[in-house]
Amino acid sequence: MQTGIFYVRLRPEIDPREQWLAVGGRTVFLSEAFARNKPYPVLAVDERSERGVRETFYHIPVENNEIGWFPSSYFVFARD
Repeated sequence: MQTGIFYVRLRPEIDPREQWLAVGGRTVFLSEAFARNKPYPVLAVDERSERGVRETFYHIPVENNEIGWFPSSYFVFARD
């Protein structure tokens, strides 16, 4: 197995309908925790299965220097 750090950015637009279904209204939190267009290193990747649905999470440092797990569906790969 090979490991390495890669970078992601917060998705430019999150569908408002997803806020209540998947994020639980956390788009405000995401926009405060992550600066737009700033790349963030993904330190670890975890796949979780809940009620038969698999989801991938990224372990990412946020703007206040804490580290948390966030759904990968709200991020895009950062390219220069």
